[in-house]
Amino acid sequence: MILNRASNLRFDDPLERGSGNLNSVFIPIWRDKNLFLNGNIPQAVMLKGEHGQWLVENAAQIVFLGVKEGTMFFCADISHLENVDTTPLPEKMVFEDLRSIATSIEPEEAGYLAYARALAYWNRTHLYCGRCGSPTESKKCGHERHCTSKSCECIHFPRTDPAVIMLVTHPSEDKCLLGHNKRFKGLRFSTIAGFVEPGESLEHAVAREVKEETGIDVCDITYKASQPWPFPASIMLGFRARGTTTKITCIDEELIEARWFPREEVREMAENQDILPPSRYSISRWLIDSWLNEKINTPIVNVKFRR
Repeated sequence: MILNRASNLRFDDPLERGSGNLNSVFIPIWRDKNLFLNGNIPQAVMLKGEHGQWLVENAAQIVFLGVKEGTMFFCADISHLENVDTTPLPEKMVFEDLRSIATSIEPEEAGYLAYARALAYWNRTHLYCGRCGSPTESKKCGHERHCTSKSCECIHFPRTDPAVIMLVTHPSEDKCLLGHNKRFKGLRFSTIAGFVEPGESLEHAVAREVKEETGIDVCDITYKASQPWPFPASIMLGFRARGTTTKITCIDEELIEARWFPREEVREMAENQDILPPSRYSISRWLIDSWLNEKINTPIVNVKFRR
């Protein structure tokens, strides 16, 4: 069951209803990191009871996230604390960057953690009005910030930056286009991606990004699926496109290398976790696996990406 964001409760104070009882769960955030059980297999930690009450009393910001099966979910930002090791939080737990762990936990759970992380980050970085510089105050349970200046009174909302990510197929051969980004570690190859710029359509952004990064022209641009990627505030919009040219030139130096990979080679790459994106919670891998499975007409396996 997906979390009900229950926007109707943001007008009240859900914290007064739920704090301190078993029907309240708190997701702690410390400097853009989530809390995990320290062990070989990552396990996300959400706190309640006396630990939840401690968060309520010590967090710089409490944000209402939503409701699931009678349980109220909150984000508790304790980024102002210099040392979390001295807090009364449970032992054998550590704050880690969700981006490095998200593919190792359940997608639904990762979504909750990412949601909490994104709102904590937004509230913490919008303490002052971007229009006049006056302090802002949190409203609607952390989903709005209002400028306190009577001459401004600007209302700020959490932002989401659209980014396109696309699998491009060869114009005449059974191949797809994959690139190795300079930020990737090891030999990893992935689909082409980039941010949508002001004043352009999603389709235009797809064509522009592919051209800028690889020199390839595309057509038949088709939307496939989306995935939230709040690191700190993006949403990935997945597309398929077909190349109309074949000569690759990595123009803007975003990619170190790009290649046309035959389907069978990509299938072999899929068996090595260090070459393609992880199969769990990755729209890039979902696009690749969808293409791989077209010719064999079987369901996609080992992919838990939630559309």
